[in-house]
Amino acid sequence: MVNRGIRHALENDFTAKGSMAKFAQSLAGEYHINGAHARTAMGVSLSLAKGYRRKLRKGKKSKVPYVFKPFLRADDATFHITPETGLVRLSLRNGEWASFDVKLSNYHVEFMGQGKIKQLILNDRKAVFAVEKEIPEQYQLTSILALDTNERSLDGVSLTSECVVPVSAPYPDVSVIQHRYFTRRRKLAKKKCNDRRVWRKLASKEGRRERNRVSQRLHLMSKGLVELAARERSAIILEDLSLPKGGGRGKRMRRRLSSWPYREIHRQIEYKAEERGVPIIKVDPRYTSKTCPRCGDIKRRSRVGQVFECGKCGWRLDRQINAGLNICKTALVQLSKQAEMRGLGGLRLDPDALANDTMILLYAPDNAGAHGVSGRSGSTGQLNVSR
Repeated sequence: MVNRGIRHALENDFTAKGSMAKFAQSLAGEYHINGAHARTAMGVSLSLAKGYRRKLRKGKKSKVPYVFKPFLRADDATFHITPETGLVRLSLRNGEWASFDVKLSNYHVEFMGQGKIKQLILNDRKAVFAVEKEIPEQYQLTSILALDTNERSLDGVSLTSECVVPVSAPYPDVSVIQHRYFTRRRKLAKKKCNDRRVWRKLASKEGRRERNRVSQRLHLMSKGLVELAARERSAIILEDLSLPKGGGRGKRMRRRLSSWPYREIHRQIEYKAEERGVPIIKVDPRYTSKTCPRCGDIKRRSRVGQVFECGKCGWRLDRQINAGLNICKTALVQLSKQAEMRGLGGLRLDPDALANDTMILLYAPDNAGAHGVSGRSGSTGQLNVSR
């Protein structure tokens, strides 16, 4: 139905669900299924056709989308699940239902009880339930957590009314895991070069292992970061990153940057922050590592090095912490213009206060269970990792 809907939408230049209503009704009668399933399939068709048209407008070569793997996307009116037992009843057509069991952990049962189950996505391997929850109201901000996104860590500063301290949320295992599995796939490609079918199967298996292990470590880091921000009543400031293509980089650097999961890092932080009511603010990342936070002078050289040194005023600081300072300055300007954020008007950023401070870890990468961080201790503003 999705494939037929794509062709019908492209042939008739349909872009709205209302224009596909008659076609959905005819498909439901032809296949003898619940009409809601046909309408949902037309929504998927329109979204795929929209992406295809967007590529054509940009002048990119693209094939008409085609779905090969069977799946079902069902609305809440067409199915019912009992979380305590895992029994799912799915409406096939008028007066006919199909029943099956899904394995639910205690976490799944608890999570489903916190909201309303709105959608079921079913394929040959798993069932995905979409749960609608109310977004908590954002709290009154008392501090800012400005972070520069790097290949092995999130580095920046934590600004409160009392002090400003450099902070870091490292994830060094991610790049190590990615390089390890890249080497494995390359060896498999050489070893199985005469049997492409076997190579694809083995490479796919290695890819799933890599994604699972990388995702697990990013989840630990992002969870600890959001919990800290909620406990400290902080706003998380991130960069609105988009990597340029090419740029004169070598083959090895392009491969590393293409596998750098910065979008996944930001996605995890954003959805977890939304659940906890933690404000997320995106700022322009241009020249954050090349600008002096004291005098505002910008280094025009392409490479700054590990330590930023201003040629105008002599300011010297680690490049990543320097970027966090500039991100914090930009965020303060944005927050001061928003009425709901004016409680931060008393915050002032003093770069010189960082002269003798050491890096404070927000997350302990050597302990997989330590994704929580204790509060500030004393007046020094240090953050103690709970082990």
